[in-house]
Amino acid sequence: MPIYEKEDGSQIRVAVSVGGKLRQQYFHPKTLEQLTSDRKKAKDVELEWKFEANLIASQKNKERKEKRRSSAYVTGVGGIKMKFLVNTKRRPRRGAKTKHKRKISYFTPAFVVSGSQDGKLFCKNFNIKTQGFDQAWFNAVSYLGEVKNIRSLDHLYKKKPHVVQFKVIYDWQRKLGHKIPEERLPDEYLAMNLLEGKGEG
Repeated sequence: MPIYEKEDGSQIRVAVSVGGKLRQQYFHPKTLEQLTSDRKKAKDVELEWKFEANLIASQKNKERKEKRRSSAYVTGVGGIKMKFLVNTKRRPRRGAKTKHKRKISYFTPAFVVSGSQDGKLFCKNFNIKTQGFDQAWFNAVSYLGEVKNIRSLDHLYKKKPHVVQFKVIYDWQRKLGHKIPEERLPDEYLAMNLLEGKGEG
């Protein structure tokens, strides 16, 4: 219980954990009237601190969710992420006489290199579907090295993530509402699954 009162009513203590830190406030009523007043004050303090604690807890939960979301895109090399890029375009409806257009979304698996260097922002995408998984990774690391002036890149090339991680990203982005067709997964992943399927048969 966050409010503690001595049996004789000589002391009231409010103790509430807010953001992982204990907050305390003491009241030392001298009369019955003051005791009644201090009890109300203590209750108000408790409610105020509990409200603040709930706000902080809610914010932390939100940050944890954001972290989980972004962690799906991490490659192990700072500045390079992997995800499905979403490009939405409007196209005329087939056979429609009106000018109303339908929205079509195109999904591209890619390595995204972004960050800042010398106060300038940079961002470049490397299409895995057109370049292939290995080549796109090589190009992404090479570009990062060029922008960041990194001389030796061997240790970064070796950190290439496994293509299976794109299935995690695929599932996550679909949860977010993106209707990504399965065939938009990297060809290397699709080929691997096809071989596994044949092996089972």
